[in-house]
Amino acid sequence: MRFILTALIWLVLIGGLSFYIYQRDARIIPRTQAKVAVEVATAGYLLEVTPTFGAEPDPFALHDDGQAPATLLVRLGGQDIYRGEQPLARAEVLRIEQFSGLVEGKNELYFEASPPFEEAHLSHALRVRLLRDGVAQLDQTFWADAGGKVSGTVIFTLEPTAEVGHDR
Repeated sequence: MRFILTALIWLVLIGGLSFYIYQRDARIIPRTQAKVAVEVATAGYLLEVTPTFGAEPDPFALHDDGQAPATLLVRLGGQDIYRGEQPLARAEVLRIEQFSGLVEGKNELYFEASPPFEEAHLSHALRVRLLRDGVAQLDQTFWADAGGKVSGTVIFTLEPTAEVGHDR
């Protein structure tokens, strides 16, 4: 008798929870209109990355995709816009001019750099600047504690630009 009562209680609890989840998901209204992302022309944009360390390949990185480990990785919205496999000197400004993927509205940039193994006892920084026609749109510095990779994500918003030359 106790076994039947225990099974009945479990059935009521699990059945009630399943019914609740089913009813909750049934009330979700599907989206009728998707927001269209308008890609911005990146001709006037320049991305500057300056490490305070000599970036080297990570000696502990896995080689699952057949590529060498990156010294510096820059992603815009999930796709790589720069993947450096050569060592980058300390305080050398890396300028990335030709990239695509910027959209009007919210954008997300991800940065990851590997400091030298010999400098594992030091803290390191990575300065990131996004310039549009020489004017800074974004200026942020990422820090990592001793022994860690310098990585970070910055989310920023680009406003639509007014077209020039159509005021005749």
